[in-house]
Amino acid sequence: MNFSKIERFVARFRFISIIAVLASGFGALLMFIIGAVKVVRAYKIYFAEHLLSGPAALAGASAAITYLVQAIDAFLIAIGLMIFGGGIYNLFIHPVPEGQRSLFGIETITQLKSLLAELVVVILMVKFLEEALHSRGGYQWDIVILPVGVLLIAIAVRVLRFRD
Repeated sequence: MNFSKIERFVARFRFISIIAVLASGFGALLMFIIGAVKVVRAYKIYFAEHLLSGPAALAGASAAITYLVQAIDAFLIAIGLMIFGGGIYNLFIHPVPEGQRSLFGIETITQLKSLLAELVVVILMVKFLEEALHSRGGYQWDIVILPVGVLLIAIAVRVLRFRD
């Protein structure tokens, strides 16, 4: 094939997306570290408070659970960043040859968007769980806003999936 200079420049310009790949990789590493620190804190709080008796032990268990839910959230965000970086890498930097399996099974930008949208729904559900754990007793009506938003986003993702 004979490409013009402009086409060759545009083809080479796609390599600038390596910035997104590297940044999401470093972000994923940071989120894994944050998640691991949250798990360590959960252990520390639980065992430090568990040695005590009475209400302090219950408070320690509750705080440990909250830290674990926050760790799940951090790990999910890390996985999302990994999927994004891997998808960008597969789509723009090093396209996968026909017949070979790509990283995370992402072969089109539509698959990448769909996978990330589903992950956002899961992250928001974990955020709702975290908010529900933080509210002490008397629930307010505004705690319903997050799950309703998650439901609407999930419906939108489903509608977009049927459209493709």
